[in-house]
Amino acid sequence: MIPHRSTALLAIIVFVALLLVIFSSSSAPTDVLPEEVANVAKYRPNLPSLSDFNLPYFRPSAHKPPPEQKNSTSGESKWFSDWSWMNPFSSSITLDENRSVLPYLPQRPSVYTYYDSHNKKDKAEENADAQLILAWRRAWYAQGFRPVVLGRGEAMRNPYYESVQKLKLDSKMEQDLFRWLAWGHMGTGLLSDLLCFPMARYDDDMLSYLRRGAVPTHITKFDKIRNCLFAGEKAKINEAINEAIKKVGEKKDDQSNDKSTSMLDLVPQDFFKVENPSAFAYYTSSTITTHYSGLAEHIHSTPKAGRLALVELINSHLHNTFQNAFPAGIAVLKPFPEHTTALVEPSLRLAKALVQCPAGPMPISCPPNKPTCHTWTLPHPFTLISLQQNSEEVTTSHIRRETDRDPWLKEVTKDQLKTEIGGSPRAMYLKQAVASPTAIGSSLWMTVESLPSEAGQALPSDLLDEFEWQFGFKIPRDNKADAKNEGEKKETVQDANPSNEGVETEYEILQKARDILKSKESNRVSIKDVAEAWNLADTEVWRFVRAYRARSVVERKKWEEEEKDFVGARLRE
Repeated sequence: MIPHRSTALLAIIVFVALLLVIFSSSSAPTDVLPEEVANVAKYRPNLPSLSDFNLPYFRPSAHKPPPEQKNSTSGESKWFSDWSWMNPFSSSITLDENRSVLPYLPQRPSVYTYYDSHNKKDKAEENADAQLILAWRRAWYAQGFRPVVLGRGEAMRNPYYESVQKLKLDSKMEQDLFRWLAWGHMGTGLLSDLLCFPMARYDDDMLSYLRRGAVPTHITKFDKIRNCLFAGEKAKINEAINEAIKKVGEKKDDQSNDKSTSMLDLVPQDFFKVENPSAFAYYTSSTITTHYSGLAEHIHSTPKAGRLALVELINSHLHNTFQNAFPAGIAVLKPFPEHTTALVEPSLRLAKALVQCPAGPMPISCPPNKPTCHTWTLPHPFTLISLQQNSEEVTTSHIRRETDRDPWLKEVTKDQLKTEIGGSPRAMYLKQAVASPTAIGSSLWMTVESLPSEAGQALPSDLLDEFEWQFGFKIPRDNKADAKNEGEKKETVQDANPSNEGVETEYEILQKARDILKSKESNRVSIKDVAEAWNLADTEVWRFVRAYRARSVVERKKWEEEEKDFVGARLRE
């Protein structure tokens, strides 16, 4: 008699043998089977698989990464614009660790100005005008608008152009009608005089109102500054032009007594809705004569040089308006002060440039809309770990045993959030501080790894150029604020660092950490991955800030490419 254990063993052997026979026979390719066997196999019914039974645990995953959007990459940064941007972790939506979810780009309403270069023959005069237009573009772009320069070409495409050509008009009246024709051809948006500048905080009520779009029933105008600015929709604009043409036709028998110089003299007042003009500065000849007599004399004696001096004055007023918007000063985040001086030195350089007294062609003055006024960064987790350890030789065991999770987020949000709160809500809080509508005009965020990596090194000129489009004015470049003006002797911030090793050591570690983050070697990448996995919330906000900054650059360059053939579109002269 066969023992019980032997019977069980024999049964197992037989079962395994049968499985081997079944799987080996089913995996044999049909093209090597005998012909008659292959023919029979063709009619073998298809046996259902587990996935055919619609069982949730055996189905393949139905989630797919969201489709790639246009203009959604820049270098190593990738992003996906979606309403779910406040989700603590982007990867749960994009299914990609390196693809950040960002809020949708705010719609930039168009603001138009009219510039006719038809009679401009002097190169110096054209250059002065180009500088003024560049300043106008920069100021409006920084306030969330899309500045566009129109000319006679747009006016000629308006259906009413031929009717206007037949009228006998004063040159000033004709020029004003031409700019309305150009505006009517382009359509809904704002029409600004070239000497009209937004001179207020980004969150000013009037600027916020204009960013939401024009009122369809009326054309908005502003009391006391007449032709400075209008807002309207295409149908209403062209309706106003038609009314003006009719009015001129009614006066044709008595043109000698017609004192009309602008559309406001011809269009019925019920076409307009009047608003308060406190957010805008209008630099007309009469305003300059009244408030800035020295500049008025300069313009009268040397018009071209005076025009450039006016641009400097406007820039100083924009800079002064920015400073008055932040009376308490500019804050630079510096968590862990004993180890992060090298991280914040570039930000401090920028802050010092921004708080300098605005440069101008005359003693400190205030913009015409405000007669009284006052004068006066985020590391990658591996980078922070390296600085805190005072060495770039970071190990997995050190990260897991010696460091806390998400220390940067905890430190910068500890005053606003309780210490017991985890990384996810802290990430949501910081995302809101970076990208919410209220943060757009009051904060500037960068990753440490995108800034200079040597002690005393000035900010790159191209980086300052980019910041100017966010602030709306030229950033002072003296005192070694940027690389162009940096002397041989570099500034030192040694005294600002209480650590024993000093800021030079921090910069050495910082540079080595950057090299490790860029390295493709397997051992280096793995420690970077460990740092990121241990600090999920810190890594999330770092990627978010990097993508947010990259997208703003892509947006501006795309706009600049569209406007490159028009006057005043170059980034810098």
